[in-house]
Amino acid sequence: MTDRDRLRQLIQFRYSPLLDLALSLLVIQNPERFGPPAPWEKRVLDRLPEGLLDRLHAHGQRTDLFALALELEDTTSLPTPDALRRLGDRDPELAADLLAFWEAVSPEIGARVGVLTESLQREAGLLAQTDPVSFITRFSDRVSVAGDGDALILHWGKGMRVPLEDLSRILFVPSAFSPRRLMFYRLDRTQIFFYDPMHRAAGEPEEAPESLLLGFSALADATRFKLLRLIARERLPAQEMARRLGLNESTVSRHLRLLVEAGLVGRAGQEGKFILYELAPERIDQLAAQARAYLGRDRE
Repeated sequence: MTDRDRLRQLIQFRYSPLLDLALSLLVIQNPERFGPPAPWEKRVLDRLPEGLLDRLHAHGQRTDLFALALELEDTTSLPTPDALRRLGDRDPELAADLLAFWEAVSPEIGARVGVLTESLQREAGLLAQTDPVSFITRFSDRVSVAGDGDALILHWGKGMRVPLEDLSRILFVPSAFSPRRLMFYRLDRTQIFFYDPMHRAAGEPEEAPESLLLGFSALADATRFKLLRLIARERLPAQEMARRLGLNESTVSRHLRLLVEAGLVGRAGQEGKFILYELAPERIDQLAAQARAYLGRDRE
């Protein structure tokens, strides 16, 4: 079996309300990373009981909600509310809070269920007719495939290489809430790709590369520019950046996640329990070159 055959066999598609629920919570809880609230976020926030987000944040410190969602879907075929009620047998408080959050989120998923399920058939049909490498890379320039298809390359920070031999499945999940064309999440031997089913293919000529849009979005904030200026001079942990700028560590961490996602910042080792971050100057140069190329000014 060739690597490309193996890649094709690994790809699966799933309509996953529970995984999408976990993603919606991630987006709502990280405005610094994902930008101003989308209309669906405002509607969901209006439906939430007071204090629920704080309780869910506390749950998230103890439990990987994406892993929990995948476990529930892998082990039961129950509808989402019933699966969450079953969770109550082992964690009543978490189950009750997730059920309350589901009540706020489910109208948004229900309004898009037709689009989400139709996209599964469409993408499965495309995969059957397309080389698997081309199929994956058409979603976004933030994912590529090494060599003949022996590993995925996820363009996050300095880049992550995911050998196919480390995976048992590559799960494509159409999302009602993805703020990116493609978002990735790794859980043991499962690589999850959330995709926006309404977005045009990344290869269409008028479409700006997602890495270009994400890079400029990351730069479009005064606080993030200050963070970049700090680590352009020296490698620093988030805690020291927060101290120098007079910010909460949690705020700095959320900004850093976007800068890492955009490839503008990378991890530079560790001192004791603190992770050091450094600027990726080559990414600044790459962004400028990408912008010139997209605008047709690269030959000047």
